[in-house]
Amino acid sequence: MDFLSAPRLCKKIRRVTLDGLSLNVEQIVAVARHRARVRIAPEARRRMDCCRALVDVLLERQAVVYGLTTGFGRLRDKIIEPEDVGRLQRNLIRSHACGVGEPLPEDVVRATMLLRANALCQGHSGIRAEVVQRLVQMLNDDIFPFIPAKGSVGASGDLAPLSHLALVLMGDDQGRVMRPRDREPDGDHDRGRFWSHLCVDDFERLPQSSREFERLAKSRDWKFRPIELRAKEGLALNNGTQLMAALGVLGLYDSMQMLKAVEIAHTASIEAQKAVPYAYDERLAQVRPQPFQLEVSRRIRGYIEGSDIIRWHLNSAYVNRAILRLLDAEKDLADLTKHSGEADAQVLLRCKSDIDQIAGRLREFLDSPARRYRQGLRLAQQSRQQTVAWEPEIRSQIRAFRLALSDTEQALTEVYRTMLARRFPPADKARDHVADALRDLAHSVPSAPPFQDDYSFRCIPQVVACAYQACLNTYEVLRIEINSATDNPLLFPPEPPEGFGSMSPAQYRRWLTSDAELIERSLGSVIGGGNFHGEPLAIILDYLAIALSELASISERRIAHLVDEDVSSGLPAFLVQHSGLNSGFMVPQYTAAALVSENKVLTHPASTDSIPTCAGSEDHVSMGPISARKCREVIDNAEQVIAIELLTAFQALHFRLPFKPGAMTRRLMTTLKREGVEFLENDRVLFPDIDRVVRLIRNGTLAGLAEEMDRRRSRQG
Repeated sequence: MDFLSAPRLCKKIRRVTLDGLSLNVEQIVAVARHRARVRIAPEARRRMDCCRALVDVLLERQAVVYGLTTGFGRLRDKIIEPEDVGRLQRNLIRSHACGVGEPLPEDVVRATMLLRANALCQGHSGIRAEVVQRLVQMLNDDIFPFIPAKGSVGASGDLAPLSHLALVLMGDDQGRVMRPRDREPDGDHDRGRFWSHLCVDDFERLPQSSREFERLAKSRDWKFRPIELRAKEGLALNNGTQLMAALGVLGLYDSMQMLKAVEIAHTASIEAQKAVPYAYDERLAQVRPQPFQLEVSRRIRGYIEGSDIIRWHLNSAYVNRAILRLLDAEKDLADLTKHSGEADAQVLLRCKSDIDQIAGRLREFLDSPARRYRQGLRLAQQSRQQTVAWEPEIRSQIRAFRLALSDTEQALTEVYRTMLARRFPPADKARDHVADALRDLAHSVPSAPPFQDDYSFRCIPQVVACAYQACLNTYEVLRIEINSATDNPLLFPPEPPEGFGSMSPAQYRRWLTSDAELIERSLGSVIGGGNFHGEPLAIILDYLAIALSELASISERRIAHLVDEDVSSGLPAFLVQHSGLNSGFMVPQYTAAALVSENKVLTHPASTDSIPTCAGSEDHVSMGPISARKCREVIDNAEQVIAIELLTAFQALHFRLPFKPGAMTRRLMTTLKREGVEFLENDRVLFPDIDRVVRLIRNGTLAGLAEEMDRRRSRQG
């Protein structure tokens, strides 16, 4: 699934040409977040000019056409006098500019402007090309209009938000633009998509007089100048689905970047948990061939390839715990010898020396598991046990490692017995450490081949595949929507025999008025319909939010696994050595749980609701903008949860050293360390670490790691 590129590819797009038919997601991101320049294709300009010629002909004939010479909505039967047509358009924009809430962030506003211009370039809206050119100039001048986030029901399009945009386009003194501010470096500008807590005071109203506007434009180096709207143009500007489409496109793009990070996080957790890799076997996907499940399984298997943690059926975390317990025992014994009688001191010193040697042997054991495995095989043959040469690899390892550890366990048992026999109460704490170390060693090699994990590890391919499918379905809807005409009414000018391309607008107008039958046909070429209805976007964005919330939900369960010492395969409680004194990763799991719970509320579908508007004439609306904004919040929450999982796995993997994870997880750990993330030995504030990892997800760094490894594996066949 490669319909989206990494952010670095979007940054390479420097110019976008609008023709109304071929705009794509990467171009929208390039304009919205990286300020690519925009121009209108000549053929689009020609189509708009010809459609405008039709509007002018209809006005000359004083035809009764909705939106041209009538009121709007329930007032569609009110005829407007010719001298009031221009005023009608201004009143439309002013009356509909009644949105509320926080201002939309800059990238959403820029995407909305671009999408509205592209829809108008189709040449079915009856607007002058000059008006669309002014809209494009606003983009190229980096003008950031004030658009409140709330107030659209998503049928008759995004009327309120687009009207706030049109206020600036027509230079109304109630229109607002962002005050001068420092620009973000282009490399960080992709963070502009997040709700930036702007308020209306961050925007300034446009000046009332043209002279004052000229001074403002000169001070800002704007080429843009406002334009007076004519018949149909206000309706063409504020009637469309572009706000919800803008939110949807940017959300989809971010979802795809997050999905790459999700697979990396899942892989890191698999290794941190020392999970069973069988759940990613191709044969499982082949007998249930749901889309993307096979690809996800293949990538995860590729990511864990070469992992010592997965390869060796020796649990290094338990061995490390045993070593640390022995070190604690040594420390306790060293303190006791200073205050004991000579006889006791000699025994304690001998125990301390033995413990030190055993700890050293365990370190050597971890440093060379392959050599210890071969040693275990030889011991099995020497002891005339059942040969292991023909046994499956897992059983062979279990038998070999258990035999290779037996001498060390026996030596430690003798130390424990010696300490127990002395019945020296001050040494009880040290003796308990030795007993705990023995239990850890007993757990370090499984008693039987591991078979399967809990669902949050075992069902990763199935859940992630659903999210990919949701993204693909969303992409298909958006791909159509971003190159569609979605206002009302739409005009379909009669096409001359030789086509529009061979005629200038003036020639087309003469041809149109040369025949009475053509004029009659022209009246029927203005069609009132419902392309403005946001139902396709509302439903698909509700669906996308549900799928992405599930990624966060299953991620939080893995976080909970890793911090719970009862189920984490040897990891310490809350992933910190001295829990109690330290809380470690206890509360990051709380945060993840809170975000997952919030997503459960946000994924209640907005598309199933409808409140009639316009005195009942608009009796079914989509609530698509609410679906889009909720989906945006779900994405942000999911990114935070995935970041917490990445941090949790990063911490957990340190307890499995010196065993190395697979190549992907090693790259992840290198990247996190380079960003300033460090192993947590004692409690510190973790918010900065979470924020660092969220940035890596949002700016596409982790997606770039995944794509680079995928390309490398593809070249290797």
